[in-house]
Amino acid sequence: MISQRELWSSLFVFLLLISAVVAHSGADGTNSSISNSVNATSNSTTNLTDAPYVPGEIIIKYKNTDSVSAMSVPSAKLASLGAGVSDDFSAEGLKGMQMIDVDTSISVEKAIEELNKSSYVAYAEPNYVIQLSLPSEPELPNKTTAESFGAESVTGAPNDPRFSEQWALSNTGQTSGTSGADIGALSAWSVSTGSDSIVVAVIDTGVDYTHPDLAANIWTNPGEIAGNGIDDDGNGYIDDVHGWDFINNDNDPMDDNGHGTHCAGVIGAVGNNGIGISGVNQKVKIMPLKFLRADGSGDVAASLNAIAYARKMGANVISCSWGGTAKSQALEDAISATNTLFACAAGNSGVNTDIIPQYPSCFTEAQVISVAASNAKDGVPSYSNYGPVSVDVAAPGDGILSLYPTSLGSQYMSMKGTSMATPHVAGLAALLLSNKPGLTPAELKSLIMSNVDTISAWSGKTATGGRIDAGKTLSALSGSSVSALPGQSNKPKDLNGDGVYDDINGNGRRDYADVSLYFQYLDWIKSNEPVTAFDISGNGRIDYSDVVKLFQGI
Repeated sequence: MISQRELWSSLFVFLLLISAVVAHSGADGTNSSISNSVNATSNSTTNLTDAPYVPGEIIIKYKNTDSVSAMSVPSAKLASLGAGVSDDFSAEGLKGMQMIDVDTSISVEKAIEELNKSSYVAYAEPNYVIQLSLPSEPELPNKTTAESFGAESVTGAPNDPRFSEQWALSNTGQTSGTSGADIGALSAWSVSTGSDSIVVAVIDTGVDYTHPDLAANIWTNPGEIAGNGIDDDGNGYIDDVHGWDFINNDNDPMDDNGHGTHCAGVIGAVGNNGIGISGVNQKVKIMPLKFLRADGSGDVAASLNAIAYARKMGANVISCSWGGTAKSQALEDAISATNTLFACAAGNSGVNTDIIPQYPSCFTEAQVISVAASNAKDGVPSYSNYGPVSVDVAAPGDGILSLYPTSLGSQYMSMKGTSMATPHVAGLAALLLSNKPGLTPAELKSLIMSNVDTISAWSGKTATGGRIDAGKTLSALSGSSVSALPGQSNKPKDLNGDGVYDDINGNGRRDYADVSLYFQYLDWIKSNEPVTAFDISGNGRIDYSDVVKLFQGI
């Protein structure tokens, strides 16, 4: 009896033989008609001839996934034709999805056309190339050492000496911007500065995991013993202590471009450590996953493996500062297979993505949040993509100071683009999870979108018409668990958006009645309210110092 594996191998050989016969018989057909056939089947918005792809490689998804899951090695007959399975994504949680290499005598276009005609194939598509696209080359700031600048004299600011340059976190007009046109990091940090238990996967060019302002916040695989040449945790990757390099297929995801380290720094440069800058999270764990080369190029297949690794190893948030016009169904399926929020860059072409979609940011899955870039005046930079339907929020992305690989000559760099905006959103999601770990991707997205600062310049440019506000969002999250005090009909309110509820009776103003109520129900507040929401004195607990501080503030 013929095995399931032999059956599928024979089917694929048959389809390829048909393709070869048609190709060599001089059958009529142009690249345009081939592309249209593929688009009709795979629902792609980009023709094959419009989007670059890796020569000779096809990603295929079978309908009968159970029978294909065992096909990890191509048959001898398939191999003899120069076509075979080079990667099986079934082991990565994508059942029935594989990478197939085809011989140069059979064009990718023709093979895909024939495969998509088969009733056994859900879809087949090229292995699209992914290429970073920044609005301009990065520019060195006027000083490059971590200790060159004095710390900003702002209440609640960390002691990182270059925090004063981070307008995105605290905008005082220091870059000729608009005071307050920032994400409200100081207010957010009054609720949470982050947590070592939250993991953010940065799928990018790699990360300089030895950077002195980041090393303490780098994820370490708890199930792996470094350097013993053994896959200790049985996840399919040997010595993956700090992530994986899916380009070179090794355990060293070191950044040789700079882009990934910059994004990682925005999310989680170590805060309050006396050097450099602070990330949106002062504490967090960054999981470096390299799928882009030094020149910023990669492909969909590598991204599928990176996403699968992040899912398998428990990443809480995934940051994707890349994309393009090619709509890959395989990439969409990989995202759908996770239960993780994906922060995705809207792109840097200055176009309306409702009309010219970019992916993965334009995928409609509930866990995808699309991010445009705002500047220090809350304006819309000319390069930032936008879209009242397809783009969800704006975040600071213009002239963002962050980390850079030490090996590339400067530990700090100013860069711009939606690539820089995206990790601000990923960082905010991590902050929210540090405060309430059980939030779902849909809940995270809703919280972030519901608590933006609405900005006139962004009206009609994003679904929310605004720029993210971490302080307001963390405050809203804390407020969700705040209860009305005994005998009161209204819940306490946070009147100034700093995350602390100083209107104890909820009547819309702070007065002596609030002081009296706090004093009377101090023990009840200790037992029933979140500490971060009622710690008015900032000492980390609820006690009489909060009553005194509330009284002094009236």
